[in-house]
Amino acid sequence: MKGAAGRIGIMAEMHGRDLTRRHGALGLLVALPLCFYLASMGSGVRAVVAGGVGMAFSVSGATLFSLLSSEEVDQRLVLGGYRPLDLLLGRLAFLAPLGLAVAALFCALMLPVSQPDRPWLAWLGVSAVSVQSIAFGLAVGAVVPRELEGTLVLIGVVGMQLAVEPDNAVAKVLPFYGPQQLIESSLSPAGGPILWPLVLTAAYGVVLMVVARAFLGHRLEVVRQ
Repeated sequence: MKGAAGRIGIMAEMHGRDLTRRHGALGLLVALPLCFYLASMGSGVRAVVAGGVGMAFSVSGATLFSLLSSEEVDQRLVLGGYRPLDLLLGRLAFLAPLGLAVAALFCALMLPVSQPDRPWLAWLGVSAVSVQSIAFGLAVGAVVPRELEGTLVLIGVVGMQLAVEPDNAVAKVLPFYGPQQLIESSLSPAGGPILWPLVLTAAYGVVLMVVARAFLGHRLEVVRQ
């Protein structure tokens, strides 16, 4: 157990250093959802939904770059005794605090301006977006081997989540439907669903991590042969 924890810690540190070198890309990833929020301010308090769900671009994009930019290193680490699960958990150990920090930054900017009726629930929804974005970025990066194609997948999925109405059947099968429902519930003092969106988010996240583990393991095992 101690050895596994040590490997995960080393992975978290290594990928944290690699990702923090991408100052320009990270800045653009954060600026894009902020632009969504500013462009939606004419819709009133619902701008929080656009900004909160749009934040998925930031965290999932950072996750995707972290995974795809280190594929050769991952291959060598697996040959040296690391498991694909160690690689995923190491990234998760670094990206989860980073994603929550980005969510806190977004909430600090959006909530005082838009003033949803239940700001704590809006914060919970935005935080759920950040955690779900990590699982989504890992799954996309494991399935799609190139940054361009992976980025297009992120744009397509997050863009659809923002474009379709929440009660649309398409919206309900997308990965950020649960967090979106939490943010929607924060806009009304009358209340809205909380437990079900949290359960849906957790279940979807587990499925995404299983997909990431299966495809990443397959790619690395092929290289080892």
